[in-house]
Amino acid sequence: RVYRQPLQLADAFGLAQGNTGRCLLLGLGTGLVLVFIAMAFALVTSLLIQAFGDQAEPQKLVTLIAEEAAKPDQTGVLVFFVVMAVAVAPVAEEILFRGILYPAIKQIGYPSVAAIGTAILFALFHVNLLTFASLTAVALGLIALYEFTDNLIAPITAHAVFNASNLIMLFWQ
Repeated sequence: RVYRQPLQLADAFGLAQGNTGRCLLLGLGTGLVLVFIAMAFALVTSLLIQAFGDQAEPQKLVTLIAEEAAKPDQTGVLVFFVVMAVAVAPVAEEILFRGILYPAIKQIGYPSVAAIGTAILFALFHVNLLTFASLTAVALGLIALYEFTDNLIAPITAHAVFNASNLIMLFWQ
């Protein structure tokens, strides 16, 4: 209903263009680059928070996953978290932020507001001061990827790679 002209679902999300392989590769590469960008922003944010005399805390979900990973015999719980983080969350969040909100605001004539506003909203959605700047940067990267490919598969893939990379680092600790 937010679009001026009726669209088919596949067209609305850029899925009918036949460039799926290219989008998957671009998503993979962009997701890996976004991991390093987010790490840099998180480091700077952590240093700023510490400079003001406060302690930076990770997202509560990250803490919960780390606690569960440390317990013996938690394979089922960990599989659930991995599926949610690597498959469900990227699809749901990309449909909402890059597939619905961003294009709707952009279409009514505010492309800058659409990009910056939805990026900030995406970061706020994750409710963590430490990751706010890095997730805003990640969201802007996902918007750029969506604009470049005109296809949601690319940012979904990048988001999944980003989340999977973060989970791997968390489990590795």
